[in-house]
Amino acid sequence: MSRPNFKRTKEKAYETLMLQENFSFPINPKTIQLNNCNIQIISMQEYSKKTNQSIDKLTLNGSVNDGYTYRRGNNFFIFYNEDVETEERKTWTISHELGHIALGHATQCDDNEIEANFFASQLLAPQCVLKEILKNGVKLTQQYLTSKFKISNEASSKCLITLSKVLDYDHITTQYDDIIIELFKPYVCDDYSNDSFLEELENNRNNFY
Repeated sequence: MSRPNFKRTKEKAYETLMLQENFSFPINPKTIQLNNCNIQIISMQEYSKKTNQSIDKLTLNGSVNDGYTYRRGNNFFIFYNEDVETEERKTWTISHELGHIALGHATQCDDNEIEANFFASQLLAPQCVLKEILKNGVKLTQQYLTSKFKISNEASSKCLITLSKVLDYDHITTQYDDIIIELFKPYVCDDYSNDSFLEELENNRNNFY
């Protein structure tokens, strides 16, 4: 019986981050590049205007609300819904779809959906970076994650739950952890030299996870 491959998924997310030109958070998934793939990310609304296709048709008669990927050879089109409630949700949807592409998913199944969600979490808020922040004395909260990484409260909660489960397990680490930490080190260090940010953390101490 197959199971989601979390280590491979994390490695793919980190490989993706290493390919980028900008090493700071929040990550903008619309600028993400993948090897050997031509990716176009476009809202359903914009595509509807350009092609005169109805939104109903693009959402498959309402069966797909957030987004999906259409593939033609090595060309991938990620369609997302501009009308969803928050930017954080759009960011997550696009990152999730990038995960399907990076991981080479060819079918829709529960394992692939879990892997794509895990890819999105590692792309937007890498565990190795969160662990480094934690080592430097910041107690992670939902408020911290939503503010610094621009992810939703739900995604922040899942990141914290996952992090609490894996902190003591070496097998969760990857060959790229040290590289990712070094690439994003200026961003991480900025938090500890910013007095106003430390003051904010102190004021919200009761909300610590």
